Amino acid sequence: MNDKEIPMKGGRITAGVARLGDTIRRPITTDRCQVHALLSYLEQQHFSGVPRFLGIDERNREILSFLPGSVPSDLDHFDDEQLSAAAALLRRFHDATVSLVRAECGTEVICHNDWGPANAVFIDGSPMGIIDFDTVAPGLRLWDLGYSAFTWLNLGSPDYTGDEQIRRLFVFAKGYGMKRCSAAAIAACSVARQTALAISGKMHGNIDMATWAGSAAAWTILNVTERLAPTGYLLNATG
Repeated sequence: MNDKEIPMKGGRITAGVARLGDTIRRPITTDRCQVHALLSYLEQQHFSGVPRFLGIDERNREILSFLPGSVPSDLDHFDDEQLSAAAALLRRFHDATVSLVRAECGTEVICHNDWGPANAVFIDGSPMGIIDFDTVAPGLRLWDLGYSAFTWLNLGSPDYTGDEQIRRLFVFAKGYGMKRCSAAAIAACSVARQTALAISGKMHGNIDMATWAGSAAAWTILNVTERLAPTGYLLNATG
Protein backbone atom coordinates (compact mmCIF):
# COMPACT_ATOMS: atom_id res chain seq x y z
CA MET A 1 0.00 0.00 0.00
CA ASN A 2 1.22 3.52 -0.80
CA ASP A 3 1.88 5.18 2.55
CA LYS A 4 1.73 8.73 1.20
CA GLU A 5 -1.43 10.60 2.13
CA ILE A 6 -3.13 12.64 -0.57
CA PRO A 7 -5.46 15.48 0.51
CA MET A 8 -8.89 15.02 -1.00
CA LYS A 9 -10.34 17.71 -3.25
CA GLY A 10 -13.67 18.25 -4.97
CA GLY A 11 -17.18 18.60 -3.63
CA ARG A 12 -17.35 20.18 -0.17
CA ILE A 13 -14.59 18.17 1.44
CA THR A 14 -14.27 18.27 5.22
CA ALA A 15 -10.94 19.76 6.27
CA GLY A 16 -8.26 17.15 6.89
CA VAL A 17 -9.75 14.36 4.77
CA ALA A 18 -7.04 12.42 2.98
CA ARG A 19 -6.62 9.32 0.86
CA LEU A 20 -4.15 6.67 2.01
CA GLY A 21 -3.88 3.80 -0.44
CA ASP A 22 -7.38 2.41 -0.97
CA THR A 23 -8.76 4.09 2.14
CA ILE A 24 -10.04 7.50 3.16
CA ARG A 25 -8.98 8.92 6.52
CA ARG A 26 -11.47 11.38 7.97
CA PRO A 27 -11.02 13.37 11.21
CA ILE A 28 -13.64 12.63 13.84
CA THR A 29 -14.99 15.91 15.23
CA THR A 30 -18.40 14.75 16.45
CA ASP A 31 -20.01 11.49 17.54
CA ARG A 32 -19.96 9.25 14.48
CA CYS A 33 -21.41 6.11 16.07
CA GLN A 34 -24.69 6.46 14.13
CA VAL A 35 -22.84 6.85 10.83
CA HIS A 36 -20.56 3.90 11.51
CA ALA A 37 -23.52 1.73 12.44
CA LEU A 38 -25.36 2.75 9.26
CA LEU A 39 -22.41 2.00 6.99
CA SER A 40 -21.85 -1.35 8.69
CA TYR A 41 -25.52 -2.21 8.26
CA LEU A 42 -25.44 -1.28 4.57
CA GLU A 43 -22.40 -3.50 4.12
CA GLN A 44 -24.31 -6.39 5.69
CA GLN A 45 -27.11 -5.70 3.22
CA HIS A 46 -24.59 -5.84 0.35
CA PHE A 47 -25.53 -2.30 -0.60
CA SER A 48 -23.06 -0.97 -3.14
CA GLY A 49 -22.40 2.69 -3.69
CA VAL A 50 -21.35 3.76 -0.19
CA PRO A 51 -17.95 3.52 1.51
CA ARG A 52 -17.30 0.74 4.00
CA PHE A 53 -16.43 1.61 7.58
CA LEU A 54 -13.10 -0.06 8.34
CA GLY A 55 -12.36 1.21 11.84
CA ILE A 56 -10.42 4.00 13.57
CA ASP A 57 -6.72 4.68 12.98
CA GLU A 58 -4.00 5.65 15.44
CA ARG A 59 -4.75 9.35 14.89
CA ASN A 60 -8.42 8.89 15.83
CA ARG A 61 -9.58 9.21 12.25
CA GLU A 62 -12.26 6.99 10.79
CA ILE A 63 -11.08 4.67 8.06
CA LEU A 64 -13.39 4.35 5.07
CA SER A 65 -12.97 2.44 1.85
CA PHE A 66 -12.14 4.65 -1.13
CA LEU A 67 -14.82 4.95 -3.81
CA PRO A 68 -13.15 5.45 -7.20
CA GLY A 69 -14.58 8.11 -9.46
CA SER A 70 -14.95 11.88 -9.54
CA VAL A 71 -16.91 14.35 -7.41
CA PRO A 72 -18.34 17.56 -8.94
CA SER A 73 -17.05 20.76 -7.39
CA ASP A 74 -20.60 22.01 -6.83
CA LEU A 75 -23.98 22.31 -8.52
CA ASP A 76 -23.82 21.85 -12.27
CA HIS A 77 -25.97 21.16 -15.30
CA PHE A 78 -27.08 17.53 -15.39
CA ASP A 79 -28.93 15.75 -18.16
CA ASP A 80 -32.01 13.58 -17.80
CA GLU A 81 -30.07 10.33 -17.45
CA GLN A 82 -27.95 11.76 -14.65
CA LEU A 83 -30.98 13.14 -12.82
CA SER A 84 -32.77 9.82 -13.11
CA ALA A 85 -29.71 7.92 -11.89
CA ALA A 86 -29.30 10.24 -8.90
CA ALA A 87 -32.93 9.75 -7.90
CA ALA A 88 -32.71 5.97 -8.38
CA LEU A 89 -29.62 5.78 -6.17
CA LEU A 90 -31.42 7.72 -3.44
CA ARG A 91 -34.36 5.31 -3.75
CA ARG A 92 -32.04 2.33 -3.28
CA PHE A 93 -30.49 3.98 -0.24
CA HIS A 94 -33.89 4.72 1.27
CA ASP A 95 -35.23 1.23 0.63
CA ALA A 96 -32.17 -0.32 2.25
CA THR A 97 -32.77 1.62 5.48
CA VAL A 98 -36.49 0.98 6.02
CA SER A 99 -35.88 -1.61 8.73
CA LEU A 100 -33.75 0.86 10.72
CA VAL A 101 -36.64 3.17 11.57
CA ARG A 102 -39.91 2.81 13.43
CA ALA A 103 -43.00 3.84 11.50
CA GLU A 104 -44.85 4.68 14.71
CA CYS A 105 -42.36 7.47 15.27
CA GLY A 106 -43.48 9.16 12.06
CA THR A 107 -40.42 8.20 10.05
CA GLU A 108 -40.04 6.07 6.94
CA VAL A 109 -36.33 5.77 6.16
CA ILE A 110 -32.91 7.08 7.05
CA CYS A 111 -32.53 10.38 5.21
CA HIS A 112 -29.15 11.44 3.88
CA ASN A 113 -30.26 15.09 4.15
CA ASP A 114 -27.47 16.33 1.87
CA TRP A 115 -27.79 14.19 -1.25
CA GLY A 116 -26.58 16.57 -3.91
CA PRO A 117 -23.93 16.53 -6.64
CA ALA A 118 -21.16 17.56 -4.23
CA ASN A 119 -21.72 14.33 -2.29
CA ALA A 120 -21.94 12.08 -5.32
CA VAL A 121 -19.19 9.95 -6.84
CA PHE A 122 -19.49 9.80 -10.62
CA ILE A 123 -18.27 6.97 -12.83
CA ASP A 124 -18.45 7.38 -16.61
CA GLY A 125 -20.63 10.45 -16.16
CA SER A 126 -23.22 8.81 -13.91
CA PRO A 127 -23.70 9.16 -10.13
CA MET A 128 -22.81 5.77 -8.67
CA GLY A 129 -21.71 6.49 -5.10
CA ILE A 130 -22.93 8.39 -2.04
CA ILE A 131 -20.52 10.02 0.42
CA ASP A 132 -20.62 12.32 3.46
CA PHE A 133 -23.13 11.04 6.00
CA ASP A 134 -22.77 13.88 8.54
CA THR A 135 -26.46 14.76 8.39
CA VAL A 136 -28.14 11.35 8.29
CA ALA A 137 -31.24 11.01 10.44
CA PRO A 138 -34.59 9.18 10.45
CA GLY A 139 -37.17 11.02 8.40
CA LEU A 140 -39.54 11.05 5.46
CA ARG A 141 -38.71 10.17 1.88
CA LEU A 142 -40.22 13.43 0.64
CA TRP A 143 -38.05 15.51 2.97
CA ASP A 144 -34.92 14.00 1.42
CA LEU A 145 -36.36 14.19 -2.08
CA GLY A 146 -37.12 17.88 -1.64
CA TYR A 147 -33.52 18.77 -0.86
CA SER A 148 -32.17 16.42 -3.52
CA ALA A 149 -34.37 17.89 -6.23
CA PHE A 150 -33.33 21.38 -5.13
CA THR A 151 -29.63 20.61 -5.55
CA TRP A 152 -29.63 18.20 -8.50
CA LEU A 153 -31.95 20.39 -10.59
CA ASN A 154 -30.42 23.58 -9.16
CA LEU A 155 -33.89 24.99 -8.58
CA GLY A 156 -33.69 28.76 -8.61
CA SER A 157 -30.98 28.96 -11.24
CA PRO A 158 -31.71 31.51 -14.00
CA ASP A 159 -30.19 29.07 -16.48
CA TYR A 160 -33.52 27.22 -16.61
CA THR A 161 -37.07 28.24 -17.31
CA GLY A 162 -39.92 27.20 -15.07
CA ASP A 163 -41.26 24.88 -17.79
CA GLU A 164 -37.90 23.16 -18.11
CA GLN A 165 -37.52 22.70 -14.37
CA ILE A 166 -41.01 21.24 -14.09
CA ARG A 167 -40.14 18.79 -16.84
CA ARG A 168 -36.87 17.89 -15.11
CA LEU A 169 -38.68 17.50 -11.81
CA PHE A 170 -40.90 14.82 -13.37
CA VAL A 171 -37.78 13.09 -14.68
CA PHE A 172 -36.30 13.10 -11.18
CA ALA A 173 -39.52 11.85 -9.59
CA LYS A 174 -39.88 9.09 -12.16
CA GLY A 175 -36.27 8.06 -11.59
CA TYR A 176 -37.08 7.62 -7.90
CA GLY A 177 -40.06 5.46 -8.86
CA MET A 178 -42.90 7.45 -7.33
CA LYS A 179 -46.26 5.72 -7.06
CA ARG A 180 -48.69 7.91 -5.12
CA CYS A 181 -46.75 11.07 -4.47
CA SER A 182 -46.83 13.95 -6.91
CA ALA A 183 -44.03 16.01 -8.32
CA ALA A 184 -45.84 18.96 -6.76
CA ALA A 185 -45.20 17.49 -3.32
CA ILE A 186 -41.49 17.17 -4.04
CA ALA A 187 -41.41 20.78 -5.21
CA ALA A 188 -43.20 21.91 -2.04
CA CYS A 189 -40.59 20.10 0.06
CA SER A 190 -37.86 21.71 -2.02
CA VAL A 191 -39.22 25.10 -1.01
CA ALA A 192 -39.30 24.00 2.62
CA ARG A 193 -35.67 22.89 2.45
CA GLN A 194 -34.61 26.08 0.64
CA THR A 195 -36.37 28.18 3.26
CA ALA A 196 -34.82 26.19 6.11
CA LEU A 197 -31.38 26.68 4.58
CA ALA A 198 -31.98 30.42 4.26
CA ILE A 199 -33.02 30.67 7.92
CA SER A 200 -30.04 28.59 9.02
CA GLY A 201 -27.72 30.84 7.00
CA LYS A 202 -29.09 33.93 8.72
CA MET A 203 -28.81 32.37 12.16
CA HIS A 204 -25.18 31.43 11.59
CA GLY A 205 -24.19 34.67 9.92
CA ASN A 206 -23.74 33.11 6.47
CA ILE A 207 -25.41 35.89 4.52
CA ASP A 208 -24.37 34.57 1.11
CA MET A 209 -26.02 31.21 1.80
CA ALA A 210 -29.11 32.87 3.23
CA THR A 211 -29.47 35.13 0.21
CA TRP A 212 -28.93 32.32 -2.28
CA ALA A 213 -31.33 29.89 -0.61
CA GLY A 214 -33.98 32.55 -0.03
CA SER A 215 -33.81 33.63 -3.67
CA ALA A 216 -34.05 29.99 -4.79
CA ALA A 217 -37.13 29.46 -2.63
CA ALA A 218 -38.86 32.52 -4.08
CA TRP A 219 -38.04 31.40 -7.63
CA THR A 220 -39.27 27.86 -7.01
CA ILE A 221 -42.55 29.11 -5.55
CA LEU A 222 -43.28 31.43 -8.46
CA ASN A 223 -42.09 29.18 -11.27
CA VAL A 224 -42.74 25.64 -10.07
CA THR A 225 -44.93 25.06 -7.01
CA GLU A 226 -47.57 27.65 -7.90
CA ARG A 227 -47.93 26.07 -11.32
CA LEU A 228 -47.87 22.45 -10.21
CA ALA A 229 -50.14 22.66 -7.16
CA PRO A 230 -53.40 23.32 -9.06
CA THR A 231 -52.92 20.33 -11.34
CA GLY A 232 -53.05 17.67 -8.65
CA TYR A 233 -51.21 15.52 -11.13
CA LEU A 234 -49.95 12.23 -9.74
CA LEU A 235 -47.16 10.25 -11.31
CA ASN A 236 -47.98 6.80 -12.55
CA ALA A 237 -46.29 3.90 -10.78
CA THR A 238 -43.04 2.86 -12.39
CA GLY A 239 -42.32 -0.24 -10.35
